[in-house]
Parts: sequence; structure tokens; C-alpha cells
Amino acid sequence: MRKTGMWVFAGLLLAPAVQAAPACQAPVAVARAFYEATTGKGDLLEPPPALVSPAFGNALRGERTCQVREQGICTIDSDPWLDGQDGDIDSAVDYQWRQDSASAGVVEMRYTVWNQARLTRVPMVRQGNGCWQVDDIVTSRGRSVRKILAQPVP
Repeated sequence: MRKTGMWVFAGLLLAPAVQAAPACQAPVAVARAFYEATTGKGDLLEPPPALVSPAFGNALRGERTCQVREQGICTIDSDPWLDGQDGDIDSAVDYQWRQDSASAGVVEMRYTVWNQARLTRVPMVRQGNGCWQVDDIVTSRGRSVRKILAQPVP
């Protein structure tokens, strides 16, 4: 009995390590990390590559290349988190996950800007390694950043 108890105790100690999944397998954690990396002193056009899908990352880098070449704004003319050019997020962000399929879903982010409610959607895709990545930002007014980035430069 004493040996059995020792094995049960050892199993309980190891259980959290076995059950712990990488943060990239939690879509809300990925969306939160992306938001934090692209606001404040972060840069929307240069998020950590592990957080964004290859297609979205390429589109964001393409915008940066265009801005350097054009020495100014190309296709993104406002902050997608604010859904405008001015303001600050003045509340905590509430994150909710909605899985659409085994490889796609959306993190909904609710917060306020100048005391006005905002709902920003962050479509996510699951890669072959099981990690979720941000695939777009859809503003409170329904504007898709990927669609904006796909437009020709004015």
C-alpha cells in the first residue's frame, strides 16, 4: 500500500506538467499577446512572427515596405484597434473565443475607446503543429485589415 501511495503522489505531481499545453495552443493567449505586441510601444506592422499566420505576416510586412518606399501612409490610414486615428483604449479588454472549426475561429475583443463600446474580431487559424495564429483584424465597423492591405496603393 505504501508503494502504491507513492506512485499516486508522484502521478499527481507530474499531472500538471503533462497537461500543460504550449501557450500557442490557447487562441485567447495568442490574441492577447498579439494585441499587447501591437499596441502602446509595439508595432502593428512588425508583430512577433509566431503570433501571425504567414499570409497575414506577409501582408503586414508588405505595408511596412510600402510605407518606407512611399515615405508615408500606404493602405492603412487608421489604428484598427481604435477603428480611427485618435483615441485610447480606456477599459480592460475582454476576450472571448468562438471556434468555428478544428482549424479556424475568432477571438472577440470587447473594450471602450473614449467610453464608446468596441468589438474587434481577431480571426485565428490553427497551423499543423497545433498552434493558433492571428489571420486578420476586423475592426468594430467591420473593416478587415487583410482586405485593406490587399487594395492597390492609392
